[in-house]
Amino acid sequence: MKTRILKYAAAAMAMFAFASCNDIVDYDDGYTALEDMANTGAPKITGVYNVADTLLTTPLAEGQPGQMVRIVGENLNNVKTITFNTVEADLSQVYTYSTSANVVIPSELSRESQNKIVYTTDKGTAEFDFVVPYPQLRVDGMVCEYVNAGDSVTITGQNFDYYDFGNSSQVTVNGTPLGVGSITNTQMKALVPEGTADNSTLLFTWTDGTSGQQMTATLTFRPNQNLLYGDFSDVTPKADGSYSATVEGDDALTTGAAALGRPHIHVTGTSDAWGWNTIDLERNMIDAGDLTNLDDYVLKFEVLTASDNGLTEASPLQFSFNWGDSYTWNPGDGFGLNTHGEWQTITLPLAPMATNGIVAPGTWMTLRLVLSPSATYTADFRLANFRIEHK
Repeated sequence: MKTRILKYAAAAMAMFAFASCNDIVDYDDGYTALEDMANTGAPKITGVYNVADTLLTTPLAEGQPGQMVRIVGENLNNVKTITFNTVEADLSQVYTYSTSANVVIPSELSRESQNKIVYTTDKGTAEFDFVVPYPQLRVDGMVCEYVNAGDSVTITGQNFDYYDFGNSSQVTVNGTPLGVGSITNTQMKALVPEGTADNSTLLFTWTDGTSGQQMTATLTFRPNQNLLYGDFSDVTPKADGSYSATVEGDDALTTGAAALGRPHIHVTGTSDAWGWNTIDLERNMIDAGDLTNLDDYVLKFEVLTASDNGLTEASPLQFSFNWGDSYTWNPGDGFGLNTHGEWQTITLPLAPMATNGIVAPGTWMTLRLVLSPSATYTADFRLANFRIEHK
């Protein structure tokens, strides 16, 4: 009897399941995703937002080259072209819905100050006021200020690749245009003519892409007017600890290392972790101008490391003038620095290492370097051209 009841129950459940399957409703019938909706008319733009602004709380009036933005409006599918200041966006990087479109502002920009987005679909065109400022050129400095005449200098800054250096934009020295080599957004190489004298001025001229104004900037090539220790001819570094410091010339450089054209200090030796090692550089103070406000000045010098032995994160250097507080330089912003046999200019703030002030010209002055590595460290690096310069 129990077996018969189970058979009837199983049959009933099967019939119920069959009937239920027949009653299933496909709720997707007639649904069209927003990205597949056909446009019902010409496109309309109501705003532009950062793609991270998912709640659309802060509309944008302008954007930057390479920035991804969200265009919001109506009938935005089936896009044919999107232009910013007449330059077409890459449609392979565009994703549209009927009510919005994610698009990357072109990195290639026109100098035309149209300041509009022009959005074209299969149903028409919409225009929307939107500013994409032409990137302003900024000239910061040189990777090494003491490149030798006849070699290429690497200039640092911002937006070099938006300006036609060597043609409409120029860099000259003593009126002579420099040959321009590779250019990236943040660096540009230029060949300094043989025979260019120390303290010569590199003059940059260009037309600002937004205002149309003629702009200039200057950098000093091999500045030697404020060298604290001259050519080290009357200075003997006093090293106390595990490291030695000797004055050497280009003839002591290892094969392949860049010549400096000036004497330098060579620091060598091995120190255990937390060893206290000092190097004192002493001489009468030079006349470096009015140093009343030390915050307006920097200490500069050149550094060179052997290719197989850079300054590591464990080997910071401390600097102090006349036994004041020390300022710690962490090479490579704490990640270490290997110049691979090339000289590199370092710029440090003067005030934190001169808390006792800077003595008057002609007064005995000491610059102390402290090396206290946090792990055993073998040094093989060179320092040169200590100088005080205005920011």
